[in-house]
Amino acid sequence: MRKVFEKELKSLFVHLTKLGIAANEAVHKSIKAHNTGDKELAKELFADDLKINALTIEIEKEAYRIIALQQPVASDLRLVFTVLTASLDIERIADHAVSIGRAVIRRNESDQQVEGLNDVVNKMAETAQGMISDAMDAFVNRNADQAREVALRDETVDAGLKEIYQESAKRMQKNTEMVPSGISYINIGNSLERIGDYVTNICERVVYLNTGEIVELNK
Repeated sequence: MRKVFEKELKSLFVHLTKLGIAANEAVHKSIKAHNTGDKELAKELFADDLKINALTIEIEKEAYRIIALQQPVASDLRLVFTVLTASLDIERIADHAVSIGRAVIRRNESDQQVEGLNDVVNKMAETAQGMISDAMDAFVNRNADQAREVALRDETVDAGLKEIYQESAKRMQKNTEMVPSGISYINIGNSLERIGDYVTNICERVVYLNTGEIVELNK
């Protein structure tokens, strides 16, 4: 019975890892679309999101099947539920990648790209993508110390959003033609900031797995 449970749990972790990779690829694609203005690439995110949603549903079904059929003990039950909740955080990360794609699609050719703001967006995205990858690694290895370190990086993402707000406001006040671009940058920054928050949630779940303690990291 235990071997069956461990086999099914391994499958659950494999699917969660695939979900994390897919969400990270979606973030990468959304930022590439932003940098290049490639609306067709941005539109691909909608199809990608459907696949991610389907995988999330599969993880949910798998988790509940394990609970129903294997009747895991308390510690194992905590692990299964933590995988389930982490999958929902990852799915929301992908949703925000789609939001960035929508911002690209809405952009007019006359909307101005701003090099300084692009640098901030790319730094935020690079940090967020590294956080996703390392948070998934921490989750699979149940490494609470690594999870805490990853969560600290969210401060860089938060600082980037603050900079985007301030710089966009300045530019929009000086030149009203910058308003559409400024709003677009703010929307993209907001999405990246939310991605960082969801990664932090995953890190908190890793700590919970190890200690049973519910914590708020990077608050």
